[in-house]
Amino acid sequence: MWASPAWAYIPPSEYLVKTMAQKKSGLHSLRIRGNVIGLTAEGGLSGAKFTEETIVDLQGGTMRSLALDDSGRELYSTERSLKKTSTNREPWSLVSGLIFESQPAALVRLLKRWDVPVKEESELLKLPDEKERQKAEMTFFARQKRASGLQISWVIGEKSSSQLWIEKDTFLPVKIILKSSDGVEVGFENYRLTKDIPFPRLLTLHRGSAPVFREEVVDLVVNTPDLAQNKRSSLEGFTDAGDSADNETRELIRRYFSLVR
Repeated sequence: MWASPAWAYIPPSEYLVKTMAQKKSGLHSLRIRGNVIGLTAEGGLSGAKFTEETIVDLQGGTMRSLALDDSGRELYSTERSLKKTSTNREPWSLVSGLIFESQPAALVRLLKRWDVPVKEESELLKLPDEKERQKAEMTFFARQKRASGLQISWVIGEKSSSQLWIEKDTFLPVKIILKSSDGVEVGFENYRLTKDIPFPRLLTLHRGSAPVFREEVVDLVVNTPDLAQNKRSSLEGFTDAGDSADNETRELIRRYFSLVR
């Protein structure tokens, strides 16, 4: 990957985030099924893997997730509140917010909590003139190489801060870098539309320059009326089957559910 600044018109950071959130304005509920695969520092397969199933009810404000083994046994389960107002910073809330959140103001607050320097219009209007407002913005124009080709993005943030990369033409998030969380970097790729809702089919996580895991989404159901009612009866945390899983798989599950779901 590489990035380089370029002279170009850069929209205000709040506008970028609002437009990104509005892409999901019709999203009410969804069910995700994906394969999570552990990676070595060199990018090979570690051997650890599991299947995750998540049901998101945006109207009810809940997200329920399971980790399953190859035979479909539950290894781990958790339920999150998406309406939690705590100021605690948990990476999963930001990563999930970038994918699910359709309320611009809520997404702006979430990004600022993680030190992504989004400048709201109310802040900029307090400055004396347009020159000072442009100077206050910490947004730049960058390119990066990906397997699919050259990607052009607007980036909110500086090298010393957390950064959000937003693809120029689609206004979709393609990367978040969390400086305050040991340099965690989450990439979002292979977007497809389901009922007009864009969703990344490939998620990759790096810590520093080393890959940690990737998730390949294999099934996605959006806005089915009874979707939010589907729920397995399971305890919070590791099940008996999860307790007996190998250490690498258990560690992969812990990392995934602390950083993504």
